[in-house]
Amino acid sequence: MSKKIVCIVFGGRSVEHEISILSAKSIIKSIDNQKYQIFPIFIEKDGTWRKASIESWINDGELIISKDTFLSPSLNPQNQCFYEIMDDKVINEHEVDVIFPVLHGTFGEDGTVQGLFSLMGIPFVGASVLGSSVGMDKIIMKTTFKEYGLPVVNYIGFNKHEWDSEKNKIKAMIIKEVTIPCFVKSADLGSSIGITRVSSENELEKATEFASSFSERIIIEKAVLNAREIEISVLGNENPIASLPGEIIPHREFYDYTAKYIEDRTKLIAPANIDDETKVRLQECAVKAFKAIYCLGMGRVDFLLERDTDEFYISEINTIPGFTQISMYPKLWVLSGIKIQELISRLIELAFERHEKIKQLKTDFKN
Repeated sequence: MSKKIVCIVFGGRSVEHEISILSAKSIIKSIDNQKYQIFPIFIEKDGTWRKASIESWINDGELIISKDTFLSPSLNPQNQCFYEIMDDKVINEHEVDVIFPVLHGTFGEDGTVQGLFSLMGIPFVGASVLGSSVGMDKIIMKTTFKEYGLPVVNYIGFNKHEWDSEKNKIKAMIIKEVTIPCFVKSADLGSSIGITRVSSENELEKATEFASSFSERIIIEKAVLNAREIEISVLGNENPIASLPGEIIPHREFYDYTAKYIEDRTKLIAPANIDDETKVRLQECAVKAFKAIYCLGMGRVDFLLERDTDEFYISEINTIPGFTQISMYPKLWVLSGIKIQELISRLIELAFERHEKIKQLKTDFKN
């Protein structure tokens, strides 16, 4: 039986470019080489798609990028491939069976590449266009969760142009409806980029300006005091399952980008030390959140758990969670009995499963 060709797409135009590289390396090193052949595509920060050479890289050598050519997708679903182009001429065609996007953040986790892969007619790992875009925008995400009766903190969302023209009005709404302390966030970034914890009114304007430097949309959320940060991994399509919960104990005020990826002092406790009743409630809520935004394949749902009351709130869902050696998504599945190689294989099979069902749908009213 021939190996399936898995196209790993990583890098990207996002501020999470470097994290994507770490996640991709972990997946490539862990994938079942008896079942799958890798075709790696590296997206430069300027958006150019390049063929990558990984043989040396996965052994901690250099990642070699082909700079003389670039790759372009075929939009003919009968020809599932990427064209390699040099001097405006196609010099090679690279057929692929399935795409595994490892693109965190903008232009990767937000539905943009998912739309491209759908047009190409190629199965891909992870959420659909809808699930990706809803999961990426924290304002729409929380509005959806709220509509489904899922617990979220008080929040307001607005666009940068609204802040520029109605600053005082929005500040008054924040103080009244959200209250301080609060968190000011870019609405459509991950990895805790563009986030500030605001403890007084005087800090609000600077924090909002900072968030708006990364994004056109800003969300302000009420701070949950004395909260524990709990994460649960979800796996599946129509009938998803939830992992054991894990807990993040940041040494900083909150789990920001530096604490996640630069410093090595944050503690990851897995499984989290919580009672069985709370664990089940969190797992059920994670699955409901996953289904609410029509997430598919994989997702990591993050919670804030009040220490004194055991009440919890959904912080967010990540539709392409980190896949590094210390990332919670694979770590929690290992603890739940699914090793990382098996996890990757399951995600790929879920992509094929969904693609087959999509192919059965009618596209011609006359038939």
